[in-house]
Amino acid sequence: MKRISVIIPLYNNEPFLARCLQSVLDQTYQNFEVLVIDDGSTDQGPALCQTFAQRDSRITLFRQEHRGVSAARNRGLDQAAWDAVFFLDSDDVIHPLLLEEMILQSRRTGAD
Repeated sequence: MKRISVIIPLYNNEPFLARCLQSVLDQTYQNFEVLVIDDGSTDQGPALCQTFAQRDSRITLFRQEHRGVSAARNRGLDQAAWDAVFFLDSDDVIHPLLLEEMILQSRRTGAD
């Protein structure tokens, strides 16, 4: 069973973060970790992420000085130790079947 690292760059998106994180936790495919990379937020987004992380050990928050979304994604890649990576922006939500379908299609096509 493939394990997925979901990488979420975060910068001042507190109003959207709870829905984003909940959409990942609501996935039918549950073999994942969530790496939230706070890129120097000045709002309460990191604190909200910590609240989620206390309820679900698959969520980990990493903090860094503001260097931009690409640097945050790269930091997530450095921390990811799982079989597959999925990038998600902190103001997006995903369908509950997305990760399951991603794995099914990967197996069907032989894609990494």
